[in-house]
Amino acid sequence: MITAGTTFGSDIDEADALVADPLALMVRWLPPHDSELRPLAALSTIGRDGLPSLRHVLVSDRDATGLYFHTDAASAKVTEIAANPVAAMAVAWPEVGRQLVVRGIVERVSAREAAAVYAQRSRYLQLLAWMNTLDNAQLPADERRRVWAEFDSSHPILDPPQRWVGFRLRPLTLTFWRGDPAGQSTRQHYRLADGAWSGEILAG
Repeated sequence: MITAGTTFGSDIDEADALVADPLALMVRWLPPHDSELRPLAALSTIGRDGLPSLRHVLVSDRDATGLYFHTDAASAKVTEIAANPVAAMAVAWPEVGRQLVVRGIVERVSAREAAAVYAQRSRYLQLLAWMNTLDNAQLPADERRRVWAEFDSSHPILDPPQRWVGFRLRPLTLTFWRGDPAGQSTRQHYRLADGAWSGEILAG
């Protein structure tokens, strides 16, 4: 168990016993949004051409209902989610021998919840939410930096742009991979059906 004062990653659970509540295990594995160890996650949606679409996103937070991420409403992933509200997310911690894969349903969170996350983002990420546009991307690099600097200096306080949106990935399956430097890696795979979780141990 991770206890108060324990650095994330020092708790490598080597037990093969399945847990009764895999969502609680997911919360234990993922650090909170304000941690320096907050991970990037590979987010996979279904592209408009029917092929998988993959990119990395920040995990904004996690709780017993799922994983949260935030993005620009004009992005391709939002269009893909609107057409087919399912996704998979994979997070890896090579330094501690862990991977987590979550598959499930994507739900939009309220504007109020999204704004609260925006307020907790770094100044750089707050600026990026405003400045990450197609028009700016097509400017020469020096011009992009000038426009960025001017916007930064003229907006000491930033509220989220209207296109800032948040989503929850509500898990239907959870797979916890544990490496073992002295032996075989294993996976705990859990599936939600009829409101109850069932699990099995699989080869890594």
